[in-house]
Amino acid sequence: MKYSVIGRDGLRVSKIALGTWSFGSVRAWGESRLEDLKKVVDYALDNGVNFIDTAEGYGSSEEILGELLKGYEREDIVLATKVGGKRFDYETVKARLLKSLERLQMDYVDLYQIHWPKMKHLWHGEDMTEKDYLDIYDSMFRLKEEGLIRYGGLSNFRLHHLKMFPDEAFKVLVTNQVPYSLVWRFYEVEGVADFCRARGMLFLAYSPLAQGLLTGRFKPGGKPLYPTQKANILFNEPVFSRAWRVVEEVIRVAEELDVKPAQVALRWVLEQDIVASAIVGTRSVEHLRENIEAVELNIPRRYLDMLNKVSLEFQSTLPLGLEMWIGNNRPEVLEKIGIKK
Repeated sequence: MKYSVIGRDGLRVSKIALGTWSFGSVRAWGESRLEDLKKVVDYALDNGVNFIDTAEGYGSSEEILGELLKGYEREDIVLATKVGGKRFDYETVKARLLKSLERLQMDYVDLYQIHWPKMKHLWHGEDMTEKDYLDIYDSMFRLKEEGLIRYGGLSNFRLHHLKMFPDEAFKVLVTNQVPYSLVWRFYEVEGVADFCRARGMLFLAYSPLAQGLLTGRFKPGGKPLYPTQKANILFNEPVFSRAWRVVEEVIRVAEELDVKPAQVALRWVLEQDIVASAIVGTRSVEHLRENIEAVELNIPRRYLDMLNKVSLEFQSTLPLGLEMWIGNNRPEVLEKIGIKK
């Protein structure tokens, strides 16, 4: 395993992080067996993965992790969770953090993230206000001072959101967890990556395999999809077929290098200097093993350049500002927002 450092105090995180949305969200990902999840967590920690990501909004994920992590030394684990909702004042955020800590059976979390900025056009029904940004900074600063968190972080924050924070906020807000892969590069091409670099922030890349799309196992018109994949714009036409051209290139490179497509796609993400860690969500020890092996994979520059080219060509077909989940993927809705057949 290789590691990155986030924050001024040098928080050391593995290049592969274990994401646990699927552990507790039955509605999104179906049922899980606790004994299978324990095998995954044990394998991760035994093989150098020290970074685990969860959220209060991931069903029973926090409670499950609280049980599965019993017996491990706390200092050997970097634990991240997220707070949702529409209020970010100190009293509200602290109350929700304390509930997360109770579920996790922990005294502190290493990274506490704001799960989503409020966006009126999505499910929040309202946009962020100036007070919200100041509240986030105040809450994270005070919770860090109290020893309940080591750092604060953001998730899904676009450039226009980040610009609203006072500069001193980035002393405590050290990461932005964003969807980032060969088929989803909005946070790079729209200037978020450059903004973060300038302030010492790094990306935590979630959906680095685009919820399985880049593994090559989910073909247009093929294998049945999970509910959350059905809601993902990448798995809906005409986007799905266009994205599949990128997947085909990933498969071709993988065959030439005699590795798995998922390993090629993950290695591309890890090659990006803005990425501290790639968060892989899996309930399979075998898939996790493949993901971990991607850290040591050496992909010749000509292949990386090729992947970059087809990736950007696909990215150019999508309208700027797009979110992965918009709530309605009917063709007429997609056409209205700029995705033509």
